[in-house]
Amino acid sequence: MNKQITLIIGLLILASAIIILNKNSQNIPVYDWENHTVFNINREKPRAHFIPYESEKYALIGEPKRSKFYISLNGKWKFFHSKNPFDRPKDFYKTEFDLSNWKTIDVPGHWELQGWSQPIYLDEEYPFPVDPPKIPIERNEVGSYYKSFDYPAYWRGRDVFIRFSGVRSAFYFWINGAKVGYSQGSKTPAEFDITKYIKNGRNHVHVEVYKYSDGSYLEGQDTWRLSGIERDVSIYSLPKTRVSDYFINSTLDSGYNHGLFNLSVDLLSNEPGSGKYVVKALLSSIGGKSETVYDTTYKTKIDSAKTIWFKKTIKNIKPWNAEQPNLYQLQITLLDPFGKTLQSFTQSVGFRKVEIINGQLRLNGKSLTIRGVNRHEWDPLKGRSIDEKSMINDIKIMKENNINAVRCSHYPNQERWYELCNEYGLYVVNEANIEAHGMRFHDKGYGVLTDDTTWEKQFLDRGKRMVERDKNQPCVIMWSMGNEAGDGNNFKTLYNWIKNRDKTRPVVYEPAKGKSHTDIHFPMYKNLGYISDYAKQYPNKPLILCEYAHAMGNSVGNLVDYWDIIDKYESLQGGFIWDLIDQTIYKTKNGTGFWAYGGDFEGPFSDNDSNFCANGLLAADRSKNPHMEEVKKVYQPIKFDEIDLSNGKVKITNNYNFRNLDHLKFSYSIIGNGAVEISGDLRSLDLSPADEKSLTFNLFSIIPNPGVEYFLLLEVKTKNREKLITKNHLVAWEQFRLPISRHSIPLEPGELLPVSVDFIDESIIVSGDEFDIQFDQNDGFMDQYRYRNIPLLKNSLHPFFWRAPTDNDLGNGMPERCAVWKNAHENLVLQSLDTSNVDNTVVINAMYLHEETQTELKIVYSILGNGIVKIKQSLFPSGYNHPELPRFGMKMTLPKNFKYLEWFGRGPHETYWDRKTSGKIDRYKGKVWDQTFPYVRPQENGNKTDLRWMALSNGSIGLMAKGLPTFDGSVHQYAYSQLYYKKNSQRHGKIDIIPEDQIDWLIDYRQMGVGGDNSWGARTHDKYTLPMGTAIYNLEYALIPFNKENKLQELSRVNLEH
Repeated sequence: MNKQITLIIGLLILASAIIILNKNSQNIPVYDWENHTVFNINREKPRAHFIPYESEKYALIGEPKRSKFYISLNGKWKFFHSKNPFDRPKDFYKTEFDLSNWKTIDVPGHWELQGWSQPIYLDEEYPFPVDPPKIPIERNEVGSYYKSFDYPAYWRGRDVFIRFSGVRSAFYFWINGAKVGYSQGSKTPAEFDITKYIKNGRNHVHVEVYKYSDGSYLEGQDTWRLSGIERDVSIYSLPKTRVSDYFINSTLDSGYNHGLFNLSVDLLSNEPGSGKYVVKALLSSIGGKSETVYDTTYKTKIDSAKTIWFKKTIKNIKPWNAEQPNLYQLQITLLDPFGKTLQSFTQSVGFRKVEIINGQLRLNGKSLTIRGVNRHEWDPLKGRSIDEKSMINDIKIMKENNINAVRCSHYPNQERWYELCNEYGLYVVNEANIEAHGMRFHDKGYGVLTDDTTWEKQFLDRGKRMVERDKNQPCVIMWSMGNEAGDGNNFKTLYNWIKNRDKTRPVVYEPAKGKSHTDIHFPMYKNLGYISDYAKQYPNKPLILCEYAHAMGNSVGNLVDYWDIIDKYESLQGGFIWDLIDQTIYKTKNGTGFWAYGGDFEGPFSDNDSNFCANGLLAADRSKNPHMEEVKKVYQPIKFDEIDLSNGKVKITNNYNFRNLDHLKFSYSIIGNGAVEISGDLRSLDLSPADEKSLTFNLFSIIPNPGVEYFLLLEVKTKNREKLITKNHLVAWEQFRLPISRHSIPLEPGELLPVSVDFIDESIIVSGDEFDIQFDQNDGFMDQYRYRNIPLLKNSLHPFFWRAPTDNDLGNGMPERCAVWKNAHENLVLQSLDTSNVDNTVVINAMYLHEETQTELKIVYSILGNGIVKIKQSLFPSGYNHPELPRFGMKMTLPKNFKYLEWFGRGPHETYWDRKTSGKIDRYKGKVWDQTFPYVRPQENGNKTDLRWMALSNGSIGLMAKGLPTFDGSVHQYAYSQLYYKKNSQRHGKIDIIPEDQIDWLIDYRQMGVGGDNSWGARTHDKYTLPMGTAIYNLEYALIPFNKENKLQELSRVNLEH
């Protein structure tokens, strides 16, 4: 009995506890922005992007501001920033609320870049603990916005809408104090019907934006975490009866000759009426003489909602592709039963057919070559709020550099971007605003989102809004479901929805890998072995690299090797370099501008991913980073091959997919020692895609000069001005070293003025008529070199094995792995130092041992009576397992006035062992300081490869290094060590590298390549490294002093073979 009483009491206590817990739980608010099942309230269904006009005339002009039914709300808004929702002005939407002390903010824009809060840069992690759908409320900043507009009297009787093109991350808004709706998903429009909230005269818009929401878990892109109304805001009105949506399917017949035009138009009516409305569809060519190819009308009654269809086969259509972006203009006009125009709008139409056939992505029946880049929307002052001018400039730069495709990473871009890509010709991979990279730090991984059916609708919402908005843009050739968000059932569901909605485009997703819910294998950062093996094993599914050649800092090595493999296999169809633009923010320090990166902004949030935001082929202001030159060269659509250079025969191949070469002009030059010997123009080449032609150049008329190399240079330029491209724009080029030579007579040391050697104190002094050279007997290094009584050296010439780490080096651990070489030149032990004077040549032979690695080093100096010093430095590995050499060379320091540089080798930009295809061998000149490239973070830069000679001067005298036969080298108007990485520092190339009181000159056999497969572990490819195996490395060159009476081209031809 007691046991029963005890049990009953226990159950009552438990029940009471449950009731209390339930009661308490009911007091815990569930915010919309922490409820992943609520991602919109009262938002309109997504639709195609179009702006209707009140007349056909205005529709053809296509400027929204001309329409009397459109009001832009861009510009100055009243603004208040709150640190969290608790501190926000909760009643600010009420008409009596006093906003007089509020500041103003620019819309579109981000509040972090306009004086409020802190820009945060993170790569993978979320800026909050990973606990979806929860958000740290105490750090969830809120931006409160206000703006007013006047309601035009002539809008009465029409439906009124507000359109937010992009707000990050989530927002509520009110009209005249009435709460209208809520939305999240920051990269596609949110439209709301506000008709019932509008009043005559002045109307008031209040917007409350939350920095974070549950949607932030799907917006974890590698970019700056910025907030606010970042795209356009507008008010527009529509007639009660209207076109609500439309879908164009403009493809080609099986022969790819005729256009198959299919159009569906959705009609909506919110008013009673009788009579038939008229829908007009007019399709005309664009450019040149406009030709109407389709003109039809459709009369119909509209009760509530209705869809009508138009269908037409159009003979001999001009297809659209990126090389020849032939467009047609569709104008849709709706008239009421009395013939009055209710709406008119236009849409560019491109006839093209995207297919996957026999393991190839094909456009209009032809295999596509994707010479692509990834692109974030970015402005160094305004963040992701960019304008049309910036978009056009980006397209211009891409076209100028032979880039034909862009991946919208990692979200749908502004609507105008696609219209411009249609017009100017770029293939676009449109990507849904889904990235959940930070979920990899969750205990249960990505599946918490991707396999949870309660998240399914939010995944679908983001995909649907992208597809519906951009479904009519011909430039979009693929849909991507997102980026680095793991994989799971929600992506399979999204894939099926897209395939059912749009059967004309492939759908891709990188994490799906080889599964059925990606139509193309779309991997990122796979190496040459991977893509080569894939092509052999899986020839029936195309592979396109969604990201490759990570362009962080001094990078994009071995790009040409990727394309040698891509060109070899049909199923390999190119890729998208990461990425186009450095995502850095412009800041100033002491009046000097620099590119800011993660960690450069003070605030309560300290976590950052440093300069990982700077991965661009372009700086944030769109100036070129050096590796863009390599991209242009490797991506050029014309291939040149040697057939028989001894007889002047080469082959030219048209690597365009669609375009004949007859729009280009070809020229040739035969150049010796920087001077043009023969040049001319070739007749226009009528070569269709994939066709090739051999050309023969007459070399027999050239009488070679002693010691001169000769090169054949072919250049291809535009004949005429084209869209965004100027006349005479250089499209492609190639250079061939010709087998034409004539040896010069070797210099005879015995015929020169005498040279003497003296041993004074601890120095060896070698003297001649106009020079004296001093060696330190303690270390064997040349520590002074005087010519005409002027010191040429400020510090000794000594072996050097280190390079300032690049971002890629830091990522793969080179500084730690190769640390033994950093100060190896200081740790060399002099084993012997022998001096002789034979045949009027003083020879100094120094032998060294690097004890830690047991590596031997030998340096032989041969000093002639005219002051020339021949140097041979040899390295003999010990045979033990030691890390690779970052470089093998020598370094010396000259006075700062030796600031004038000339060289004969690759240029004019910096080149490296694995990134020199774009460097033409020629003669160049400039100032030493101008050879430094200010990477976002200081690192190795300014290298020059395949140097025949390099000379520094102060305007009166100078010093030339002549390769025996070639060398690599660089010059720096500061201590080279200034480029070294300093841990936990915030250093910037533009402000921390400044001219100093010296010139550092590095002369190398080689330094290892810069790499670039990725920046977080991938090493430089083996063939571009200096392994410490059994190979003996030799650096041979000569130092030649000169004065202003000397001609460098003559000095460079001195034969030092003796």
